Amino acid sequence: MTNNDALEQAISAALRDPGQASGVDVALLAAELYVVPTEGAPPAGVVLGRDRPLLLQGLVLKAGQQATAAFTRAEGATPVFGAPASMGMRGLHLLEAFRTGWIILNPGQTGGLVLSPDDIALILAQAGTAVPLSETADVALEAPERSPDLLIARLRSSLAHGGVTAAWLARSTDRKTGATGWRLEVRGGSAPQEIRRLVAAAVDGLDFGGEALDLVLAPASGADGPGVRLI
Repeated sequence: MTNNDALEQAISAALRDPGQASGVDVALLAAELYVVPTEGAPPAGVVLGRDRPLLLQGLVLKAGQQATAAFTRAEGATPVFGAPASMGMRGLHLLEAFRTGWIILNPGQTGGLVLSPDDIALILAQAGTAVPLSETADVALEAPERSPDLLIARLRSSLAHGGVTAAWLARSTDRKTGATGWRLEVRGGSAPQEIRRLVAAAVDGLDFGGEALDLVLAPASGADGPGVRLI
């Protein structure tokens, strides 16, 4: 299952049960969303937001607000703009770029979603330093050679609450710098802020020897994560 499949399922679940809305936040941050630049796809080597302003097609909402349009699938833009979306953006980056405006996800579709500036600010604030799942070739992940039994026990105890459905702890090595650390991948419907609180409580007082523990949020479903399974 891709991150985009997980986002669509999370939206459907939230429409059936508003109590599952926090699952949308996590899935939205991790998903690859498709957008339509107002001037078309940029030439090779040109980065929108760096070399040119990031201007995207949007729609006017019923109350008159201009909303940037984004889609979970590129072809979703065809009924709205006449052609598939030509550019992908990580959900986190889209929210950061348009945090002061409105965003409409999948306009014209059953699983649509409208985010106000307040909604966007809340999602980003709750995510905090926890990042959405994003695979990178620059970081190697593997099970630790020596099991950190105390850390594992405390994480298992803490993460057993709050709607967490799965979690993995892995050693991380930056292939460019050789720097080592820890990566904790957490899946489930809990709000990002609650997951951060649970992890902070679990690691309080532990000595990581100067290494970082990166918290990664992911949708509730998908292939197993790397490292030692905690939940």
